[in-house]
Amino acid sequence: MITMAMAAASAMRPLALLFLFFFFFFSLAASASDTILANSSLADGQRLVSAGGVFELGFFTPPGSTTAARFLGIWYRDIDPPTVVWVANRDAPVSGTAGSLAVVVNGGGGGGRLVLGDGSGRVVWSSAPSNVTASDPVAARLLDSGNFVLVGGGTGDVLWQSFDYPSDTLLPGMKFGWDLTTGLDRYLTTWRSAGDPSPGDYTFKIDPRGAPEGFIWYNGTSPVYRNGPWDGLQFSGEPEMEPNNTSFRFEFVANRTAVYYTFVVDGGGVLSRFVLNQSSAQRYVWLPQAGGWSLYWSLPRDQCDQYAHCGAYGVCDVGAASMCGCPAGFAPSSPRNWELRDSSAGCARRTRLNCTGDGFLPLRGVKLPDTTNATVDAAITVDRCRARCLANCSCVAYAASDVRGGGSGCIMWSSPLVDIRKFSYGGEDLFMRLAASDLLKHN
Repeated sequence: MITMAMAAASAMRPLALLFLFFFFFFSLAASASDTILANSSLADGQRLVSAGGVFELGFFTPPGSTTAARFLGIWYRDIDPPTVVWVANRDAPVSGTAGSLAVVVNGGGGGGRLVLGDGSGRVVWSSAPSNVTASDPVAARLLDSGNFVLVGGGTGDVLWQSFDYPSDTLLPGMKFGWDLTTGLDRYLTTWRSAGDPSPGDYTFKIDPRGAPEGFIWYNGTSPVYRNGPWDGLQFSGEPEMEPNNTSFRFEFVANRTAVYYTFVVDGGGVLSRFVLNQSSAQRYVWLPQAGGWSLYWSLPRDQCDQYAHCGAYGVCDVGAASMCGCPAGFAPSSPRNWELRDSSAGCARRTRLNCTGDGFLPLRGVKLPDTTNATVDAAITVDRCRARCLANCSCVAYAASDVRGGGSGCIMWSSPLVDIRKFSYGGEDLFMRLAASDLLKHN
């Protein structure tokens, strides 16, 4: 009996080892999966890893957090400490480690969606339901781009994607701006603090009105920074974009259906992210040799980037003895306050316009003024733009909407010019309307 039992045990040992091998192998495969299948879930402690091992998705507690709150997020896999680029449940942290993310497909028109629940079964976050049926194959997948997508419908269509709902970070390939057909506005919002990813006080958005441009807002009402309109190569207030850069390619789309900015990294192996960090928009690149993120540029740069720092018609020049100045044909509206370095009242015309004999004086190398209420016609020449502005007595300035190929298109302003700054390099030419007598003095 003993001999038979020992023989049986000896025969079972290879099977047990084989079972353990397969269990270990499939456990590793599961832990490295990039996909959650329909009606399956990802528990706290489990991770998704993108196919190329670039990004990881799972539950985390932010370093420096004073609570045990758990968030579902995406971060770079091989960068330490983890750099989080997206958070799902910013407004609704999970208490404890019993949270889970499920791909739920309901029949009866319920569609497919992502559902994040806590230990009690309470739903703390979910994606919008998609138009699929219970029989459609649906899955959630983490891509090497950092995009977390819900795909299905039998054709692999993207039903929902994290790239449409940014947190504080813009990654290569993400669209920053508007889908005008659906009303979707993709914008950045700061973390409340380093230990709290809930939405903070600052947002960075594209304003699609006039000539579209980006604004950093405080509390959604006070503009902090404006990057100027796109000039065909870059935003007019950001010469740092360097259109001929071999590592980055910047793109801006503005048409009837969409207004958005995106960037592509062309340099092999270069990691870059664009982050709204409190009141600053910052671009970082990863330096493997140094093992850290390097600040590539940061905006606002100085006082001249503070929105409307020099008031209406004022020109800010950080290299000038007096940072705020008035263009030719203008003088400080409040000379006494101007001497005290309070330029908020801006500048006023020396001579009123009378629409007879008026002309234009160029202001070279500047960030174009706020274009929210400007009129844009990209289909005409710059000469035609000048004639159109001159014939309109309310037009106070014009500029090319596209600087490529010597300039084309038209931006016209009929309201006070706000938030102009002078650059030592880059910038555009703004043609300001002056009365005939002032033109004679400055020509």
